[in-house]
Amino acid sequence: MESPDAAGLEPPAWHRLAEAFARALPADATRAAGASGVAVAVFDLAPWSAHLDVCDALIGPEAAARAARQRLPAHRDALRLGYALHRLLLAQALGRAPDAVNLLRDAKGCPRLPEDVLYTSLSHSDDRVAVAVSATGPVGIDLEPSLRAMDMIGIEERVAHPQERAVLAELPDAQRGRALLDLWVRKEALLKAAGIGLELEMDEFVAPPGVTLPLPGERLHGQPVRIHHVACGADWVMAVAAMPGVAATLLHMPGPPGAR
Repeated sequence: MESPDAAGLEPPAWHRLAEAFARALPADATRAAGASGVAVAVFDLAPWSAHLDVCDALIGPEAAARAARQRLPAHRDALRLGYALHRLLLAQALGRAPDAVNLLRDAKGCPRLPEDVLYTSLSHSDDRVAVAVSATGPVGIDLEPSLRAMDMIGIEERVAHPQERAVLAELPDAQRGRALLDLWVRKEALLKAAGIGLELEMDEFVAPPGVTLPLPGERLHGQPVRIHHVACGADWVMAVAAMPGVAATLLHMPGPPGAR
């Protein structure tokens, strides 16, 4: 395809961001991982912040307005960058130009593509964004900093089902905090795969790893998924819910070329 410059046209404002993304992550890797499994990318937002000024032009006014509703400027900027990187990853998986990706939000605020040509999920946490893309079926992802384990014991009753609390009670505090954090990301991933957010309280269901579970909610009720933890460094905890037998591939995702 002829580039906008070669055609004598002014390239879109986000063109350089898309070029940097393509150099950092080859499209073939995204398409291969998402076609038969789940492609997972974790972005450190700091190296991409130089492209913040073009994000709104890429993500569109609706997503930009959603980000603008965040109270803190840092949170607004993180959402804008996260939305832009999400769209670029989807464009690679679909083999389309980024501005040709019809990324929508359903009535519950979940990201969706028309007719579910691909399934996708997004998680923001501090200065990281995790994105999951799959052609195989519903997918959900959640990412949290490992340090959050220190705060989990205080909300144990909100996170754990009574059956799970009986097992957690046998653990020392340090291990129980980490086990609760693992449980939190698994349940968040499951709820995102179901597309129901927090309509179902976490303490109302169990979410063991590696076990086939039916999705709750009306839209995908009963569809089976399994939840797996995906290693992404000692400082982070991440889980992906996807179709049974489907592997999650963590893509190598450095910052843009030349970033320090």
